[in-house]
Amino acid sequence: MATAQETFRQMLREDFAPALRELGLVGSGPLYRLPHDRHWALLGFQKSAFSSRELVSFTVNLSVVPKELWERERSVRGLPARPAASTFYGLWMWHRRIGRLLPGDHDHWWEVGTAPDPAVVDEVLDGVRDFALPAMRRQLDRH
Repeated sequence: MATAQETFRQMLREDFAPALRELGLVGSGPLYRLPHDRHWALLGFQKSAFSSRELVSFTVNLSVVPKELWERERSVRGLPARPAASTFYGLWMWHRRIGRLLPGDHDHWWEVGTAPDPAVVDEVLDGVRDFALPAMRRQLDRH
């Protein structure tokens, strides 16, 4: 029997990746970006540190950072070549967990067991399409 960790990786590869690419994102595994000349617009899946062989809890993080500002902060603070979607670097960037954009406005984590769950896939992708991407695009339009 597959572990929850293996099932989550399978869902990323077989369910989330193709659907996110259809929505205009590029990437693989847990990391995706909306291509943009002037901004890093990132979407990343984050597993809970408390995930186990039987259950993986995960959420989706979103970040939009002007590349010019990133380079300036990077040179001062020794940051990596590009931001990570799951890391908040400071108030000079836009960073949200998807649950804060969903109806109910609360931190939301999904759970996956040892078998793929199509309902979870649908719920996550609906949230990305209907709430996360529009919010990210609004941030891109502001600058």
